[in-house]
Amino acid sequence: MAFVALMSTAQTKPASVFLTAGQSNADGRVYVDELPTYLRNGYQYLNYANVTSECNGRISSRTFEAGTRYAFCDITNYFIEKALQQPFYAVKCTYGGTAIATGVTADKLPVWYAGEPWISENNAYRGDITTGKSLTKSLTEGFAQLVDVTLSKLEQGYDVKAIMWHQGESDRNAASAYYENFKTMIAYMRNAIYEKTGDEADKTLPFIFGTICRNSTQYNAGIEKAQLQVAKDVANVYYIDMSDVTLRSDNLHFDAASTEYLGKMMYNKLVDLSLVDGEQVEAVKPTNGGIGDIDVEAEHLWDFTKEWSVASVDSIKADATHWVPLKSWGYRLSTAMPKVQELQTATGYVFPETAGLYFSSGSGNRACINPGYNIGLYADNISLTIPQVKPGQYITITTISANGQTERGLTVDAIDEAYLDCIQGGNKSIYKTTNVWWVRDTYTQPVDATFHSEGGGIFIYDIMVTDQSPVAAIPTITNDHTQKNLCFNLMGQRLQYPHKGIVIKDGKKFVML
Repeated sequence: MAFVALMSTAQTKPASVFLTAGQSNADGRVYVDELPTYLRNGYQYLNYANVTSECNGRISSRTFEAGTRYAFCDITNYFIEKALQQPFYAVKCTYGGTAIATGVTADKLPVWYAGEPWISENNAYRGDITTGKSLTKSLTEGFAQLVDVTLSKLEQGYDVKAIMWHQGESDRNAASAYYENFKTMIAYMRNAIYEKTGDEADKTLPFIFGTICRNSTQYNAGIEKAQLQVAKDVANVYYIDMSDVTLRSDNLHFDAASTEYLGKMMYNKLVDLSLVDGEQVEAVKPTNGGIGDIDVEAEHLWDFTKEWSVASVDSIKADATHWVPLKSWGYRLSTAMPKVQELQTATGYVFPETAGLYFSSGSGNRACINPGYNIGLYADNISLTIPQVKPGQYITITTISANGQTERGLTVDAIDEAYLDCIQGGNKSIYKTTNVWWVRDTYTQPVDATFHSEGGGIFIYDIMVTDQSPVAAIPTITNDHTQKNLCFNLMGQRLQYPHKGIVIKDGKKFVML
């Protein structure tokens, strides 16, 4: 395929430049035999430079040879080309298994760390770890060389549009440092590009990243939290939610469907930010565990305090290897749940009492069942997902701390904060608490709402999804003798252990302090 960067005479706008960086999911782990049909003929306008281990300032074509692999940026580049219909440039620097932090991967691997004085003392990685360890410099110096040799020669000039990124799994053992390391790296990249281009806008160059998948064997909640916090705190940083996508059989790398999805979503974000003059493309998220195919009824109640079926109780007792008896917790699942799934036995029996709720945990002994009393989240690294809750609906969850002396509560992921408002509870407490979240009606599609325990183990008595607000509607409590001195919450549920807040007693509202 012939190079076309210097062949266009009709182009008058500056040539667009896009940078891609990260570890294996940015490098690409899907083989070309699964390449989308629309990419089989390659590109017409793309000018490509992989600067990971080579820096000569020259461009090449991007081809898909048998036995090679592709990444999300290949999908993004296709739609960029389709929209622009003129030459553009894609610069790539990726290396599988690499971290931002130093000292958390094999000594033979380069890193993305950009803190001082380390980055001043280390050269760009160019294929030999003994001469250079910095991948951040591989990207920025590779870009600078491309400017000197190629981009500066363009009559119409050039314009750097964005950096696209996916990485994080390899920093799982340095999660506490990821927030600062990620911010520092982004700042270094932006500043290095600005120093070369002289364009003030490059000081806040758009930085778009995909989050890490919770189903990955290398998922770390601390990394995800840090990434999302950076997106909140740093200007012009944006994320694409990849938390529940499908993976290859290694439970680590994006499969073909997820690779294509991230590529399309990267392109859509470029369009949304007016970095590409084009139309957004349809992108359907491939979710793990079939959550996206489950509909929650308009009003649905999971009440774990009711008597469980004989079949459920017998099944859990018969599966003593996996569901291990544990005093007040009832039974704890001894195995991890790396994929989002319903609670079930080793034989595949799904408990009807929890059917439609999905859980995920990177380690065992986190999910608990106490039939007829509650279910439990034993620690904060297990997630509970209520799938496909519709805009405008309410989610009510009644909880109590599993430790009578330690305040604990429920929290939602930062991703979910974009569409979930906590309108009652949602705070740490020792006592029984009614928590209510509202799915903002500004959303047009159902959402998967994911919750964690905050502060440690927590018992859950019931979960309800309703169309009507349980906070606004005050139930009518009659004054017959059977209800004298009994307390109810605003949903009309009896409170065995009244706690702080508004309660109903003898048909009247009281504030308990």
